[in-house]
Amino acid sequence: MSTKDSEGPSISIDWKTVEEIIERAVRAARTEELRDIAEAIKTIAEHIKKIYEILGRHAEILEGHSRILQEHSRILQEHSKILQEHSKILEGHSKILESHSKILQEHSKALMRIEASLRSLSGRVGIDLERMILNVYSDILEELGISPARVEKISYKDIDGRYYRKGARLEIDIYVHDNITYFIEVKSLLELDDVEWFYERCEIFEKILGKKPVKKIIVAINAMKEAIERAKELGIETIYGRELEIK
Repeated sequence: MSTKDSEGPSISIDWKTVEEIIERAVRAARTEELRDIAEAIKTIAEHIKKIYEILGRHAEILEGHSRILQEHSRILQEHSKILQEHSKILEGHSKILESHSKILQEHSKALMRIEASLRSLSGRVGIDLERMILNVYSDILEELGISPARVEKISYKDIDGRYYRKGARLEIDIYVHDNITYFIEVKSLLELDDVEWFYERCEIFEKILGKKPVKKIIVAINAMKEAIERAKELGIETIYGRELEIK
Protein backbone atom coordinates (compact mmCIF):
# COMPACT_ATOMS: atom_id res chain seq x y z
CA MET A 1 0.00 0.00 0.00
CA SER A 2 1.28 3.47 -0.88
CA THR A 3 -0.19 6.94 -0.22
CA LYS A 4 0.66 10.48 -1.28
CA ASP A 5 0.80 13.31 1.19
CA SER A 6 -0.52 16.48 -0.50
CA GLU A 7 2.32 18.44 1.13
CA GLY A 8 5.16 15.81 1.28
CA PRO A 9 6.91 13.03 -0.62
CA SER A 10 5.39 9.63 -1.40
CA ILE A 11 5.43 7.12 1.54
CA SER A 12 5.60 3.37 0.84
CA ILE A 13 5.08 0.76 3.60
CA ASP A 14 5.34 -3.02 3.23
CA TRP A 15 2.63 -4.03 5.67
CA LYS A 16 3.24 -7.75 5.19
CA THR A 17 6.82 -7.41 6.45
CA VAL A 18 5.65 -5.30 9.39
CA GLU A 19 3.08 -7.92 10.35
CA GLU A 20 5.66 -10.73 10.17
CA ILE A 21 8.06 -8.79 12.44
CA ILE A 22 5.31 -8.14 14.98
CA GLU A 23 4.21 -11.81 14.93
CA ARG A 24 7.78 -12.98 15.59
CA ALA A 25 8.05 -10.43 18.44
CA VAL A 26 4.84 -11.74 20.01
CA ARG A 27 6.00 -15.40 19.77
CA ALA A 28 9.45 -14.52 21.11
CA ALA A 29 8.09 -12.68 24.14
CA ARG A 30 9.03 -14.73 27.22
CA THR A 31 7.06 -12.88 29.87
CA GLU A 32 3.41 -11.98 30.13
CA GLU A 33 4.24 -8.27 30.19
CA LEU A 34 6.25 -8.44 26.97
CA ARG A 35 3.47 -10.41 25.29
CA ASP A 36 0.97 -7.70 26.29
CA ILE A 37 3.25 -5.02 24.87
CA ALA A 38 3.66 -7.01 21.65
CA GLU A 39 -0.13 -7.47 21.34
CA ALA A 40 -0.63 -3.73 21.87
CA ILE A 41 1.92 -2.95 19.18
CA LYS A 42 0.13 -5.39 16.87
CA THR A 43 -3.22 -3.68 17.51
CA ILE A 44 -1.71 -0.23 16.94
CA ALA A 45 -0.14 -1.46 13.70
CA GLU A 46 -3.51 -2.76 12.49
CA HIS A 47 -5.15 0.62 13.23
CA ILE A 48 -2.35 2.43 11.47
CA LYS A 49 -2.80 0.11 8.49
CA LYS A 50 -6.54 0.91 8.34
CA ILE A 51 -5.79 4.61 8.61
CA TYR A 52 -3.36 4.39 5.70
CA GLU A 53 -5.94 2.47 3.67
CA ILE A 54 -8.53 5.19 4.36
CA LEU A 55 -6.00 7.89 3.51
CA GLY A 56 -5.24 6.05 0.27
CA ARG A 57 -8.90 5.97 -0.71
CA HIS A 58 -9.26 9.66 0.19
CA ALA A 59 -6.22 10.44 -1.93
CA GLU A 60 -7.83 8.66 -4.89
CA ILE A 61 -11.09 10.55 -4.32
CA LEU A 62 -9.22 13.87 -4.07
CA GLU A 63 -7.31 13.04 -7.24
CA GLY A 64 -10.63 12.34 -8.98
CA HIS A 65 -12.07 15.60 -7.67
CA SER A 66 -8.97 17.41 -8.86
CA ARG A 67 -9.47 16.03 -12.37
CA ILE A 68 -13.14 17.04 -12.28
CA LEU A 69 -12.21 20.56 -11.12
CA GLN A 70 -9.64 20.83 -13.89
CA GLU A 71 -12.26 19.75 -16.43
CA HIS A 72 -14.75 22.25 -15.00
CA SER A 73 -12.11 24.95 -15.17
CA ARG A 74 -11.47 24.11 -18.82
CA ILE A 75 -15.21 24.17 -19.59
CA LEU A 76 -15.59 27.52 -17.80
CA GLN A 77 -12.73 28.95 -19.83
CA GLU A 78 -14.39 27.76 -23.04
CA HIS A 79 -17.72 29.23 -21.91
CA SER A 80 -15.95 32.48 -21.10
CA LYS A 81 -14.54 32.59 -24.63
CA ILE A 82 -17.98 31.82 -26.08
CA LEU A 83 -19.56 34.58 -23.97
CA GLN A 84 -16.90 37.01 -25.14
CA GLU A 85 -17.69 36.10 -28.75
CA HIS A 86 -21.42 36.51 -28.08
CA SER A 87 -20.73 39.86 -26.45
CA LYS A 88 -18.88 40.99 -29.58
CA ILE A 89 -21.74 39.74 -31.78
CA LEU A 90 -24.35 41.52 -29.61
CA GLU A 91 -22.29 44.69 -29.72
CA GLY A 92 -22.25 44.42 -33.51
CA HIS A 93 -26.00 43.85 -33.58
CA SER A 94 -26.52 46.82 -31.28
CA LYS A 95 -24.62 49.05 -33.71
CA ILE A 96 -26.66 47.69 -36.62
CA LEU A 97 -29.94 48.29 -34.73
CA GLU A 98 -28.83 51.81 -33.87
CA SER A 99 -28.10 52.43 -37.53
CA HIS A 100 -31.49 50.97 -38.52
CA SER A 101 -33.19 53.12 -35.89
CA LYS A 102 -31.65 56.25 -37.42
CA ILE A 103 -32.74 55.14 -40.89
CA LEU A 104 -36.30 54.47 -39.63
CA GLN A 105 -36.41 57.89 -38.01
CA GLU A 106 -35.39 59.48 -41.30
CA HIS A 107 -38.01 57.40 -43.14
CA SER A 108 -40.62 58.39 -40.57
CA LYS A 109 -39.83 62.08 -41.09
CA ALA A 110 -39.99 61.61 -44.86
CA LEU A 111 -43.35 59.79 -44.58
CA MET A 112 -44.72 62.58 -42.39
CA ARG A 113 -43.72 65.12 -45.03
CA ILE A 114 -45.30 62.97 -47.76
CA GLU A 115 -48.46 62.51 -45.67
CA ALA A 116 -48.75 66.25 -45.14
CA SER A 117 -48.31 66.82 -48.87
CA LEU A 118 -50.94 64.17 -49.67
CA ARG A 119 -53.40 65.71 -47.21
CA SER A 120 -52.92 69.05 -48.85
CA LEU A 121 -53.27 67.52 -52.31
CA SER A 122 -56.30 65.49 -51.23
CA GLY A 123 -57.96 68.61 -49.90
CA ARG A 124 -57.39 70.46 -53.18
CA VAL A 125 -58.53 67.47 -55.25
CA GLY A 126 -61.63 67.09 -53.06
CA ILE A 127 -62.57 70.73 -53.56
CA ASP A 128 -61.96 70.49 -57.31
CA LEU A 129 -64.04 67.28 -57.51
CA GLU A 130 -66.92 68.88 -55.63
CA ARG A 131 -66.78 71.89 -57.94
CA MET A 132 -66.78 69.60 -60.99
CA ILE A 133 -69.81 67.64 -59.73
CA LEU A 134 -71.71 70.87 -59.05
CA ASN A 135 -70.93 72.05 -62.58
CA VAL A 136 -72.20 68.75 -64.02
CA TYR A 137 -75.62 69.50 -62.53
CA SER A 138 -75.42 73.27 -62.94
CA ASP A 139 -78.61 73.44 -65.04
CA ILE A 140 -80.68 71.66 -62.37
CA LEU A 141 -79.13 73.75 -59.58
CA GLU A 142 -79.77 76.99 -61.44
CA GLU A 143 -83.43 76.00 -61.85
CA LEU A 144 -83.51 75.78 -58.04
CA GLY A 145 -82.01 79.25 -57.83
CA ILE A 146 -78.49 78.10 -56.97
CA SER A 147 -75.37 79.30 -58.77
CA PRO A 148 -72.70 76.54 -58.48
CA ALA A 149 -69.90 79.10 -58.65
CA ARG A 150 -71.17 80.79 -55.49
CA VAL A 151 -71.47 77.66 -53.35
CA GLU A 152 -69.02 78.04 -50.48
CA LYS A 153 -67.61 75.67 -47.89
CA ILE A 154 -67.70 76.87 -44.30
CA SER A 155 -66.09 75.19 -41.32
CA TYR A 156 -66.49 75.50 -37.57
CA LYS A 157 -64.34 74.15 -34.74
CA ASP A 158 -66.44 73.25 -31.72
CA ILE A 159 -63.81 74.21 -29.13
CA ASP A 160 -65.93 73.75 -26.01
CA GLY A 161 -68.24 71.01 -27.37
CA ARG A 162 -71.31 73.24 -27.37
CA TYR A 163 -72.83 71.78 -30.56
CA TYR A 164 -70.95 68.52 -31.08
CA ARG A 165 -67.88 66.76 -29.67
CA LYS A 166 -65.32 68.98 -27.98
CA GLY A 167 -62.62 70.06 -30.45
CA ALA A 168 -64.44 68.62 -33.49
CA ARG A 169 -64.10 70.45 -36.82
CA LEU A 170 -67.35 70.53 -38.82
CA GLU A 171 -67.80 71.51 -42.48
CA ILE A 172 -70.75 72.09 -44.76
CA ASP A 173 -71.34 73.61 -48.21
CA ILE A 174 -73.65 76.59 -48.18
CA TYR A 175 -75.29 78.88 -50.72
CA VAL A 176 -76.77 82.20 -49.61
CA HIS A 177 -78.64 84.58 -51.93
CA ASP A 178 -81.07 87.35 -51.03
CA ASN A 179 -81.01 86.16 -47.42
CA ILE A 180 -82.09 82.68 -48.55
CA THR A 181 -79.88 79.83 -47.33
CA TYR A 182 -79.28 76.39 -48.85
CA PHE A 183 -77.27 73.62 -47.18
CA ILE A 184 -75.56 71.42 -49.77
CA GLU A 185 -73.63 68.14 -49.70
CA VAL A 186 -71.58 66.90 -52.68
CA LYS A 187 -70.63 63.22 -53.06
CA SER A 188 -69.32 61.01 -55.83
CA LEU A 189 -71.25 58.08 -54.26
CA LEU A 190 -74.09 58.75 -51.84
CA GLU A 191 -74.59 56.12 -49.13
CA LEU A 192 -76.97 55.84 -46.18
CA ASP A 193 -74.42 57.04 -43.59
CA ASP A 194 -73.72 60.13 -45.71
CA VAL A 195 -77.40 61.09 -45.53
CA GLU A 196 -77.56 60.66 -41.76
CA TRP A 197 -74.37 62.65 -41.20
CA PHE A 198 -75.46 65.48 -43.54
CA TYR A 199 -78.80 65.76 -41.74
CA GLU A 200 -77.05 65.92 -38.37
CA ARG A 201 -74.65 68.63 -39.59
CA CYS A 202 -77.55 70.63 -41.01
CA GLU A 203 -79.15 70.74 -37.57
CA ILE A 204 -75.83 71.74 -35.97
CA PHE A 205 -75.17 74.57 -38.46
CA GLU A 206 -78.73 75.84 -38.06
CA LYS A 207 -77.85 76.47 -34.40
CA ILE A 208 -74.41 77.89 -35.19
CA LEU A 209 -75.63 80.29 -37.91
CA GLY A 210 -79.03 80.97 -36.39
CA LYS A 211 -80.54 80.39 -39.84
CA LYS A 212 -82.90 77.72 -41.12
CA PRO A 213 -82.14 76.62 -44.70
CA VAL A 214 -84.83 76.79 -47.34
CA LYS A 215 -83.59 73.52 -48.75
CA LYS A 216 -81.21 70.74 -47.85
CA ILE A 217 -79.72 69.32 -51.05
CA ILE A 218 -77.37 66.42 -51.78
CA VAL A 219 -75.70 66.33 -55.19
CA ALA A 220 -74.10 63.01 -56.23
CA ILE A 221 -72.86 61.20 -59.31
CA ASN A 222 -74.20 57.87 -58.02
CA ALA A 223 -76.61 57.22 -55.16
CA MET A 224 -77.62 54.07 -53.32
CA LYS A 225 -81.36 53.39 -53.37
CA GLU A 226 -81.61 53.18 -49.57
CA ALA A 227 -79.79 56.52 -49.27
CA ILE A 228 -82.24 58.18 -51.66
CA GLU A 229 -85.21 56.80 -49.72
CA ARG A 230 -83.77 57.92 -46.37
CA ALA A 231 -83.07 61.41 -47.72
CA LYS A 232 -86.70 61.68 -48.81
CA GLU A 233 -87.85 60.66 -45.31
CA LEU A 234 -85.68 63.41 -43.79
CA GLY A 235 -86.87 66.09 -46.23
CA ILE A 236 -83.57 66.23 -48.11
CA GLU A 237 -83.69 66.79 -51.87
CA THR A 238 -81.33 64.61 -53.93
CA ILE A 239 -79.80 65.27 -57.34
CA TYR A 240 -77.97 62.30 -58.80
CA GLY A 241 -77.01 60.67 -62.08
CA ARG A 242 -77.57 56.97 -61.38
CA GLU A 243 -79.40 55.00 -58.72
CA LEU A 244 -77.61 51.90 -57.41
CA GLU A 245 -79.04 48.99 -55.47
CA ILE A 246 -77.28 46.11 -53.70
CA LYS A 247 -79.00 42.80 -54.41
